[in-house]
Amino acid sequence: MLQLSPESIVLLGAKGEVLAWNAASERLYGWSSDDVVGSNMRDRLRCTIEGIPADSPPPLFDPFRGVFRRFARDGSMRRVDVFRMPYGATGETPSGIVEFGRDITQNIQPSRVLEKVSHRYENLFNAMPASFWHLELLGATAIVSQWREEGIVDLHGYLAGNPAAVRTLIGQMKILSFNERTVELFGEGRRDALFEDLNQVWPDESLHVFASSVLAALNRHETYSAECTFLTLSGARFDALFTASMPWPEVQRGQVLVGVVDISETRRARKEAEASEQRYLELFNSSPAANVEIDCSQLDNVLARLRLSGVDDLGAYMDAHPDFVEEALDSCTVVAVNASFVHLMRVATREDAFISLRRYWARALPAYRQFLLARFSGLTTYESQVLMTRPGGTTFNCLVSSVYQPMTSRPGVMIASLADVSEMSRARQVLARTRSDLAHAGRVAVLGELAASIVHEVSQPLTAIMLDSQTVLRTLNHPAPDHAELRELASRSSAQAIRATEILARIHSMAKRAEPIYQPLGINRTVLDAVAVVRDECRRMGTEIETVLAEGLPLVIGDDVQLQQVVINLSLNAAQAMKHTPERLRNIRITTLEREGGVCVVVDDMGAGVTARQAKRLFDSFFTTKEGGLGIGLPICRSLIEAHGGTIALELAPAAWSTRFAVTLPPLAAGNGWPVTRPAPQ
Repeated sequence: MLQLSPESIVLLGAKGEVLAWNAASERLYGWSSDDVVGSNMRDRLRCTIEGIPADSPPPLFDPFRGVFRRFARDGSMRRVDVFRMPYGATGETPSGIVEFGRDITQNIQPSRVLEKVSHRYENLFNAMPASFWHLELLGATAIVSQWREEGIVDLHGYLAGNPAAVRTLIGQMKILSFNERTVELFGEGRRDALFEDLNQVWPDESLHVFASSVLAALNRHETYSAECTFLTLSGARFDALFTASMPWPEVQRGQVLVGVVDISETRRARKEAEASEQRYLELFNSSPAANVEIDCSQLDNVLARLRLSGVDDLGAYMDAHPDFVEEALDSCTVVAVNASFVHLMRVATREDAFISLRRYWARALPAYRQFLLARFSGLTTYESQVLMTRPGGTTFNCLVSSVYQPMTSRPGVMIASLADVSEMSRARQVLARTRSDLAHAGRVAVLGELAASIVHEVSQPLTAIMLDSQTVLRTLNHPAPDHAELRELASRSSAQAIRATEILARIHSMAKRAEPIYQPLGINRTVLDAVAVVRDECRRMGTEIETVLAEGLPLVIGDDVQLQQVVINLSLNAAQAMKHTPERLRNIRITTLEREGGVCVVVDDMGAGVTARQAKRLFDSFFTTKEGGLGIGLPICRSLIEAHGGTIALELAPAAWSTRFAVTLPPLAAGNGWPVTRPAPQ
């Protein structure tokens, strides 16, 4: 009978030794009967009893039932439900013990897993930042069933038009459990007063959300979500995202899980973002400037790939890839424009303006190159005047201002504003012509002042040519003319003729009326050419000119004749200002140097100086401190220098000098189409 039993049966002697061990025991513990009979069972299986300390086991011969932890032969642990009872009693001492054991290792595992899962679920339920409720909806579903029996088919319409019915459903809902976030969000810390009646947290404006969630559950929708407003126990309103998890088996059991997330801050931020977006659209669309949004996402990707590939000089890359500018234009498309842009581009509708940038920039590719350089270099804005092409083919002068900063609401989109500056350009052209005419008149006036010096300067080579020619004629009359002497005389005459030609060329360049030609110049060469024109006139007035020219100065962009005119005017003014200075002190020093912000030409003299009152009006038209002066020299100088992007100013003269004028010109910079070099020393 022991061997046939499906449960483990063990007979123990009076000292706890194993007397018998059936087949079920062998299967349970892995030990054979021969292995364990005669040994102490507790020691063999390392027995412990759950819930009882190891040092105080129950008496061996007392009837006992409990769960033993025992280790099988392979080292695995077994949980065994054990029932022990004594047998064969003689007098007061039993003969032994019979133990019945049932393996519950596998049977107990699911309950432990369930216990762990339940524990984790409870932890998660309470730790979530959202408010969670377990709702029982059996009462609500019973009322809905009753309404259907009464013939109400359109439940959605019935609830939409009957708020009291919705309130009835809410009143039937019961809260089975809720987490700590629910107490914080709704109860403001008052757990006991929370959810005595769910109607206290549902305001009228959110009843439709509750009704829709109930109907969704009954229609077997597994989830439901909507934004709505809730009330706290104190009556404060807050915006929330209401969600419900409604698996049909759970609904059949009458339970749903509801989550509520406070989105008040999110909704406020969204409203502010919407208001900001609306303000942007109103500004964009109503602005008198022609505004345009351009999708540059493809171009941005291309530029990013170039950076990753090691390109850090986009200008050099575009020089090596001439088609890049046009490809960049093709990759950008207009996506939004305002009414001013439509009017500026003379198109019928806004959609007609949604074309590739290449058509707008067809005649201004070099200018777009500069925009690309600005974008690649990380500038947030860039502005330039370009020749823009309308979709119809006409062109106009346009001031383009681009903003490269990314917009979070429009990733990859760039904003640009355009303004028609054709009239301004024409006005500038008129101003430039007027300035050129005025400069020409000033040069002619200067040539009038230099007439005596010019005559003297030209007469010198002519006199030398005449004398050399007469000597040649006399020599030729000799019976045996000296050919070497004739060759020397001819060479001298040729050199004097070249000198006279150069003098006349300088005078002609000063006297002719021509449009200014802006090109890279070495300022030292310009100064030397100007000094060559004015030196004799200064000497005629008893004044010497010295030059102190710095080497390695950057080039400047300018018109050589106009810059010479400025140096000549300043030199003549200095010489004329020293007519009362002792002759031994009459000296002019012209210095070139590089200062922060530009290349400078400084003219110092030892004249009478300038008073504070005179200094305020020096550059006013028709103001002069000279007898018979016209008062146009310095105003013309300022006009010419400002046209070059520079400045001219009266500065504090250093010791040993009385007056200083300083002209500052911007150096030739990278990115304007000219090579950046420095001239050789002159």
